[in-house]
Amino acid sequence: MTNFWNIVHEVIDRSDVLLEILDARLPEMTRNPEVETKVRNKGKKLILVLNKADLIGQQVAEQEKKRIGKEYPVVFVSTKEHQGTKLLREAILAAANKETVMVGVLGYPNTGKSSIINVLKGRKSASTSSQSGHTKAIQKIRVTNRIMMLDSPGVIPFEEKDELKHVLIGTIMFSDVDAPDVYALEVIKLCNSLNPKIITTFYGISEDADPFVQLEKIAEKRNLRAKGGVLDMERAAKIVIQDWQVGKIKLC
Repeated sequence: MTNFWNIVHEVIDRSDVLLEILDARLPEMTRNPEVETKVRNKGKKLILVLNKADLIGQQVAEQEKKRIGKEYPVVFVSTKEHQGTKLLREAILAAANKETVMVGVLGYPNTGKSSIINVLKGRKSASTSSQSGHTKAIQKIRVTNRIMMLDSPGVIPFEEKDELKHVLIGTIMFSDVDAPDVYALEVIKLCNSLNPKIITTFYGISEDADPFVQLEKIAEKRNLRAKGGVLDMERAAKIVIQDWQVGKIKLC
């Protein structure tokens, strides 16, 4: 962890502009106040980049931009759909106001930092993976003739112990989750709080107000059974968590 923070300090010191990459589904949960404070104290410019914007819909995106934009410039990006990249380039150059810009990329693991770099460049330059913590060291990558970027490992605050948060943002992978049924139910509850049809439509199950019953229906729909023919709730739960973490479940 100490090594990670050393890298963060180096990225901030070397950069003219910093991008904090957030998960558009969980913008507040993936913000890192400690990182933001370090950037601010160094007098550097910060842009909040909400990645995976294709998973939340235009209306929610506009609401979040209005709310968060009071603090920092906000750009919504979908690396999957190649949306928002032109706006991000423009925001970077406007923030730096100089001919050539060094841009540091910071954020939690699994928010898509390397994917942002690749989509800005237009081809794969930064190594990516769905596995949390894939980037291990600083990578320097030229994006355009005016923009150079520094990719960095994802940083988790030392005292942060909220396991539910780590499951939701993907810093704990679905395959490593203890008691997956507990966290799958939280995913279902989160989706239901936004739109009760998200889970039922995605999994093709009948509507029900009880998240546990919904999880049972998912297991039944997928014919997931353990010994004795009983529904395998653990496998169903891991499928739900995996679908959430890889961005299959859309909140719109």
